[in-house]
Amino acid sequence: RVVRLGSEGRGIRHLFALKCLAEERGESVPDLFADAGWRALFHHVISSSNCGNPALRLFGFGPVTDDGFGLGYIIKDDNIQLCLSSKNRQTSRLLGALRTTLLD
Repeated sequence: RVVRLGSEGRGIRHLFALKCLAEERGESVPDLFADAGWRALFHHVISSSNCGNPALRLFGFGPVTDDGFGLGYIIKDDNIQLCLSSKNRQTSRLLGALRTTLLD
């Protein structure tokens, strides 16, 4: 439901766009965007993206927060290619856990 609403421009992304416009124009940003709930909602520890182009062998996606992970992946017919990145986290440990989970 939320994805459908967002794709129709009636979701949180619409609010985020309004925030960005206010900042670009030097206007005051509503208090909503300083609220702890808003910050928690937009603190993405794992940010992922799929690339459906079959010609690519790997696809990387960087973290969107300093303490987060970026996960780029490509789903192939017989496997999944993963590219995991972070700035300061235990990237290899998370990659090992993902591998174990996917192979079980």
